[in-house]
Amino acid sequence: MKEIIYDGAGNLFRMIDGRAGLPVSYYTEDSVQELCSLPGGRKTDGLIVLTDTGEEGCLFEMHYFNNDGSGGVMCGNGGRCAVSFAMDLGLGFPGGRCRFVSNGKQYEGMVIQDEGSDKTVRLGMPDVLIARAVPGLQGWFVDTGCPHFVRFLKEGERLEELGINNLAKPLRYHDAFAPGGVNVNFVSAGDNVCSIRSYERGVEAETLACGTGIVAAAIAIALQNGHTGAHHYDFKAIGGPLSVDLTLPDVHSAGVPVATGICLTGPTHRH
Repeated sequence: MKEIIYDGAGNLFRMIDGRAGLPVSYYTEDSVQELCSLPGGRKTDGLIVLTDTGEEGCLFEMHYFNNDGSGGVMCGNGGRCAVSFAMDLGLGFPGGRCRFVSNGKQYEGMVIQDEGSDKTVRLGMPDVLIARAVPGLQGWFVDTGCPHFVRFLKEGERLEELGINNLAKPLRYHDAFAPGGVNVNFVSAGDNVCSIRSYERGVEAETLACGTGIVAAAIAIALQNGHTGAHHYDFKAIGGPLSVDLTLPDVHSAGVPVATGICLTGPTHRH
């Protein structure tokens, strides 16, 4: 099994075991777009290539490309699918654990439920160092390895009724987030379960879920409500349920991470 499609809470990824294959430089904008194409005019949300790594204690390096061929960012649901793919390739550590590197940062995943083609994967994420309120836009900028703007619902808005693509585009390209722009996440923060819809760069449209966006939303909710200490947040995305665990410091000051101990948990499916 060298190449296969995985689904992470609604996000589709073409996965390639590139450890003994073509160099990463092969994956140009054109070739990535072709590899992300599916029958019937559909596309995967991205392409993920696993390669060998010299990083101590890591099993592989994960290279993520959006379906427009752009790359250089982390994808949370893609990372969870990479863990499932690695396990299916027989690469994992005992106990369903898997450590890898992406964009110079280490990630550790664990398969906490394994039913063959369906797995539940928990992915440990690096500390988040950058988060700030953007008052004029009624939301928060959070960098979770990928830049996000988290926008809370305005009074009278219903998440399921929003025209996400039209609302997101002015925010995605807003001057406040120049030069690269942001992913945009619209959030309804409930008492028990938070609902989220996401617009992703590179796809340039709404997607069924966004792992790094859900982590960003959890951090924005915590900061908006003055939460500190360890917290658990459940999310409902169009593609399925996901959850985030994290810890926030008691005092926010220079040099102190905004959030630590971050884990993103949810389903993966091998097609």
